Amino acid sequence: MNKWIYSFDSDIKYLDNPARLIGNKGNSLSLMTSLGLPVPEGFTITTELNHHYQKNNTFPEDFTEELIENIKLVENSSKSNFGSSKNPLLFSVRSGSERSMPGMLDTVLNVGFNRDVLEFFEKKDLSLFAWDTWRRFLHMFSHVVYRIEHFYFDEILDSYLLGAGLQFEKDLGVDDIKEICEQYLNLIEEKTGSPFPESADDQLWLAIKAVMKSWFNERAIDFRKINDIPENIGTAINIQRMVFGNLDEDSSTGVVFSRNPENGKRNLKGEYIIRSQGEDIVSGFKTPWVISTSDKKNSPSTLYSLEELLPNVYKDIKKFTGKLENYFSCIQDVEFTVESGKLWILQSRKATVNINAAVKIAIDMEKEGLISREDAILSLQVDKIKKLLTPIIDPNFKNEIITKGLPASSGVVTGKVVFDSKKLKNYTNNKQNTILVLKETSPNDVAVMSQSTGVLTCQGGMTSHAAVVARGLNKTCVTGARDIKIDFDNKRFHCGGLSIIEGDIITINGGNGEVLIGDAPTKIPNLPKTLLQIIKWSKVINKSQNKDIVTFLEETQKVIKKNK
Repeated sequence: MNKWIYSFDSDIKYLDNPARLIGNKGNSLSLMTSLGLPVPEGFTITTELNHHYQKNNTFPEDFTEELIENIKLVENSSKSNFGSSKNPLLFSVRSGSERSMPGMLDTVLNVGFNRDVLEFFEKKDLSLFAWDTWRRFLHMFSHVVYRIEHFYFDEILDSYLLGAGLQFEKDLGVDDIKEICEQYLNLIEEKTGSPFPESADDQLWLAIKAVMKSWFNERAIDFRKINDIPENIGTAINIQRMVFGNLDEDSSTGVVFSRNPENGKRNLKGEYIIRSQGEDIVSGFKTPWVISTSDKKNSPSTLYSLEELLPNVYKDIKKFTGKLENYFSCIQDVEFTVESGKLWILQSRKATVNINAAVKIAIDMEKEGLISREDAILSLQVDKIKKLLTPIIDPNFKNEIITKGLPASSGVVTGKVVFDSKKLKNYTNNKQNTILVLKETSPNDVAVMSQSTGVLTCQGGMTSHAAVVARGLNKTCVTGARDIKIDFDNKRFHCGGLSIIEGDIITINGGNGEVLIGDAPTKIPNLPKTLLQIIKWSKVINKSQNKDIVTFLEETQKVIKKNK
């Protein structure tokens, strides 16, 4: 009999390739649970079930019984019940492939929420939380499961805010959200022909199917092509007890790196949002606050750092990220939720960093005894070292600075401003550089991001979708340039007294976040000392006289792998 599900506390050491069977996320959740980290209970449905479903368009007969058994295990450990209105257990349903695909596959949060659960939380004097969660669930579930475009929900929300004279979602009161939810429910019934499902079991089955099917959505296919990810590996499904970052003023969600992904320094770097859920922090549509107080001076956030607001949570994050980094021997990208002052770790994976940071981290970890010199060399993506050899802005020339955002992915690029894929394609076909300018990118923008020379957004932070994907694509990127106001209808953006139209040339500096008018003169930089150190180590291993640095390091990696 096949085993379709592994709980997070299962012993996976005997598996030949756990990441292939339960995905990178499922593997990470199991390892974090075994290390004693505060991980909400849950279980992983294997990639083999995904393959079975794709082939047969149905679930195997023995799967349902195994699913029920694992739900009961979570119920027992959490002292709550799925589908109950007295002590409700809610689930998140998340994808998780062997290869990281940030934002490309679908997620459904708050599965099991219905009017009975809403009433339960209202009786506990948590009306704002209850209605906010109901609104979020109606939108997310209907988009992922029924494929109702975000536009329709956004239109209802924006129209209500405008009519009520409110500026932001956070300004909504309970009565406001009730009216919005009623409009959402009417929209869903109009689009699907059926009322929204109240049954927790129905919601869970629909969510599992939808998340599995997202492996074949257009953005996921594009991402796999760009990053050479095989289609046949499929995705696992992680079902996990919900913890709520939108419960109260001591609750939040965030993303933190165990070291700075831009310069490699050994300090926590990340962002969080009070009273939020997981998708808020990565979407870029809300301005996050910084994790570390030392980062406040370089952030658009002027409010409390997490270190100031919840110092004990900050200490716990520092302790647990250090533990994860020591275990995995690489910089970690960690997603977390704080529920009423208690920290929960939801995911940890190898962080995507720029090459400057990667080289420094490799050397520092060798000094710290975490990795050998050979492993330090092997950890580097040699093709990205070309970025260290690319020009920087010549300080002797002074181009006018339009504005300054966040240095999300290093490098200096000049190109013509574009706002959509059609115009970008015209320029790239003529071998002209382009700067893609958007409010914020979404997973649907991966293909167009890969074709652009650089990316500039006026929203989002250092952990937003634009920042993470740009680093992965090795694209120069500036995010959070908040002074920029985009006029998509007229294909231009305004900043201060300036108006930049599509086709105008600008330069973005991913090293310091500056956005400049015109083609800024550049010069070839000196090789950083960290790279010279890597080359010095490599010369001991590889006696080749090849003067091309990139080729020499590629040769060195081959020698190390051969001798292992």
